Amino acid sequence: MAGRLNRPAAADGVVAYQDKDKQDMFHYFPLRIDSVLGETLQNFKVDYYGINAKPYWVDMGGGNYQSCVGGNLSGTAVPEITTTQRANISKVIGDVYGVKKPNLVPLVLTGTTVQPIFAKHIVDMGTGGSATFPSEVTLGASTGYQIGSGNSLFAELVGNEQDQSAPRPDFAINISGETELYADPWVAEIHADLRRVWEYTRTKVDVGLNIGWFNLGTSIDKITQELITNNVVTIRYVQGGGGNEFGWQMLNTTKTLFEAINKQVTAGEGLFKFEPNPTPQEPAKDDKWASKLLPFTTSVNVGYVSNFFKQEITFDQTVTFEGMMPVRLNSSMALAVPCAATTESHFYDLQLMQQGCVTREKHDGLQNRINTEKEAKRQRLLVYMAKVESGEWTPQQYSAMVAVLNTITLTEYPSVGGIRADGSPEIVAAAPEEVERVLARIEEAVTGGLVPTQRASRSAAPRRVKV
Repeated sequence: MAGRLNRPAAADGVVAYQDKDKQDMFHYFPLRIDSVLGETLQNFKVDYYGINAKPYWVDMGGGNYQSCVGGNLSGTAVPEITTTQRANISKVIGDVYGVKKPNLVPLVLTGTTVQPIFAKHIVDMGTGGSATFPSEVTLGASTGYQIGSGNSLFAELVGNEQDQSAPRPDFAINISGETELYADPWVAEIHADLRRVWEYTRTKVDVGLNIGWFNLGTSIDKITQELITNNVVTIRYVQGGGGNEFGWQMLNTTKTLFEAINKQVTAGEGLFKFEPNPTPQEPAKDDKWASKLLPFTTSVNVGYVSNFFKQEITFDQTVTFEGMMPVRLNSSMALAVPCAATTESHFYDLQLMQQGCVTREKHDGLQNRINTEKEAKRQRLLVYMAKVESGEWTPQQYSAMVAVLNTITLTEYPSVGGIRADGSPEIVAAAPEEVERVLARIEEAVTGGLVPTQRASRSAAPRRVKV
């Protein structure tokens, strides 16, 4: 008993796959779990820090202070579709497959991973992150959770910032896991020049050189089709084809190409990033390949220009999908109801040491800090790219410095502002000239041949403050 990958239906945040053998059976999974206090969400509590106009300094040990953002979530969740969602998915199944009373059977995920979201930002970076969550998710069963983002570094939060307008819950989780579905046979021989694939895809992102990422969203669907129709990517079908029914295979083939491009960059996270989809939803009428159903989102590193690669990079590979396949699915669930007078007691601001919601003022304060840091780093990227274009730096040195920029802050570098009455140091942002001196030493170390992910990045960490 298994669902067919190429026979999906979707409605109201739920996806269902028709069974391989029983036409009236559909295996469903909620891509969006609606949170209802006392029903799907119980006993929740939120502690958070760094979501403010001022930095929240954390001693990482030995007087090494860093600006951090994050928090902890705990409570009991009941992941399940609502009565309304069940009715809507049943109607779509009836319209698409002619089954008026489908037998809905829940899918089970194994190898579950959890990613916390705080104040519209995914913050699982840094050290010390933890998640107490079952390795197998059973829909309808109560699940206790305790999730901490650890010491989520502000520098890495900025480096992972994405340009997108889609809203996210203030406090939520992404649940990602694996299930097995039957894939109709599909075999294709793929040929491409990865340099051209990168150049074409990057030009579709109308964002200049900047630190951070741009989320392609459902445009990955259009880009995949254009790469093929414009002969940037050549595909010869051995079995199956390129129709809508094989959209999942086509989109994952593009992911394979993007991952191959990542391997061309020796430092940092690469040019493409794949993350659990934080806002999954049913496909729109014009989304024929159902790209919104993908369990991952694709983001482009806008710290690299379209003509970054100068030489041809050949890619030849045979891609095969057939039989039972492990497929990753993702769901999102808000772990806190809206903060109001009746629910404010569930929220605690560790930075201000008081109960309280993430107000618009707090959220905007954090966003302004992020924007200020991004602009400071964008100016450095323009300088670094000019060095590459002049021949002073190699592309490898540029990549190394981009990687280092994601581990340090230029506007919130720590310094001792004084000593408090209790003898503890008062940490403040360092003066610009001090940051400039540190950055110059880092640039010299990286471009001088040091390994950026080891020796140079350690020298980039906030200095130990002696008190």
